[in-house]
Amino acid sequence: SEPAEPVDPRKAAVEAAIARAKASKQEQQAGSEPVEPADPRKAAVAAAIARVQAKKAAQQQVVNED
Repeated sequence: SEPAEPVDPRKAAVEAAIARAKASKQEQQAGSEPVEPADPRKAAVAAAIARVQAKKAAQQQVVNED
């Protein structure tokens, strides 16, 4: 068992990238089965929201590790 260390910025960046990748994968899966015709503006808004949520989740994860 290693002592608790300050968060490694590279590790945080990797976790954020993973969170973004998961969010984009979910967007692609949701977009591959459209229930109604996709409005490009709605898709752009949904993508932006997903990115913000992924970013917030990554930031909270970093804060929780402190």
